[in-house]
Amino acid sequence: MLTSRAPLTPPRAERAGARVSYRDALVATLAGYRPLLLDLVVPAGPAPRGGHPVVVYLYGGAPAGGSHKHSLLGDRVTDRLVAAGFAVARAQYRHGREAPFPAQVHDVKAAVRWVRHHAGELDLDAGRVAAWGHSAGGYLAAMLAVTADDAGFEGDLGITGPPSHVGAAIAWSPPTDFTRIPPPPADSPLHSSGHDPHDWLPGPTASPLLHASATAAPLLLAHGTDDAGIPIAHSEALVSAYWRAGADADLIRLDGAGHFYGERRLQHVTDAGIAFLRNHLTAEA
Repeated sequence: MLTSRAPLTPPRAERAGARVSYRDALVATLAGYRPLLLDLVVPAGPAPRGGHPVVVYLYGGAPAGGSHKHSLLGDRVTDRLVAAGFAVARAQYRHGREAPFPAQVHDVKAAVRWVRHHAGELDLDAGRVAAWGHSAGGYLAAMLAVTADDAGFEGDLGITGPPSHVGAAIAWSPPTDFTRIPPPPADSPLHSSGHDPHDWLPGPTASPLLHASATAAPLLLAHGTDDAGIPIAHSEALVSAYWRAGADADLIRLDGAGHFYGERRLQHVTDAGIAFLRNHLTAEA
């Protein structure tokens, strides 16, 4: 079923080297808002039996800004994933001042449904879909992991019908409790803009801590011990919530790292993420 006039046909394929790209795929149109888009990159050449596994990559940005198209970290992760045989869907979502929570979760679930709906024609494996994100994107990846059976987070944007759950998720430096986020640092451009991002952050009910259950998707977190913006206690709390529920989660502690990791640590957590997906992202029955 389609809502919000989402089209059936993906964009034209663009082939370059070892990848095939589908840019500006329309996930949903929303009256009064910009359309929700995603960019899909698929490894070139013959697909494995069943299609390529897919990672929905979600950019960070407070959620006060950012773009699925302009993320250097997203570029790095995409390059590594495609080289490892994964397709990558870089999804857009509305920011905090555009639409209140849970709109952001609705948006990324619509992206997952779009991927599953078009899987057969794009050489994708609808049974192997994961989420990966940093900061606000890591939060959304975690929410995808813990809300598979919660109709209140599903929304009705774009294509409806295919499931929006993920088989595994990776969250780097995610906020997990919006009542425990420090003020922006003194050098943050948010001060000069006159905006406090706390004014448009979701409330305490948005926390993935409240939704962890035994059926939550396996989750790998990474977090810097010196992250002043989103303290590592956020990831520690989510791992503890998973363990209490009997679900599978692990945390890579990056000693001395802040909210961003540096070249050596970035390579380490990316390697760990790819290995995690290969281990946990198995085909569904």
